[in-house]
Amino acid sequence: MSKLRIGIIGCGGIANNKHFPALSHFKEECEIVGFCDVIEERALKAAKEFGSADAKAYTDYTELLKDHSIDIVHVCTPNVSHSPITVAAFEAGKHVLCEKPMAHNTEAAQKMMEAWRKSGKKFTVAYQNRFREEV
Repeated sequence: MSKLRIGIIGCGGIANNKHFPALSHFKEECEIVGFCDVIEERALKAAKEFGSADAKAYTDYTELLKDHSIDIVHVCTPNVSHSPITVAAFEAGKHVLCEKPMAHNTEAAQKMMEAWRKSGKKFTVAYQNRFREEV
């Protein structure tokens, strides 16, 4: 099986403190090949520190989504942007892991669910606490 190729949209706190360190434990299974942030320096720094040899940095998530080699995107942006980015990712044929909360309102969440159902791709929201023993 080939490695899963991941694109990260949003290279701020949650990506740096949770996603990048967690994914670095699975180097045999996946590689981060795309890094997008509206602050270019953050995307470049993350790509250098956590990216594959062919990793690219972007400031526009629509450009990252055009990369046909990317299998999965992690949406780690502010909550209000989760829905449009997730919908666009499904339309681009990507699997999606979206940070919590899923969306900022019900209408936005419903758009995400509709796009997911049409896409045939996998979708999860980072409600990881449901897997904790004490929960």
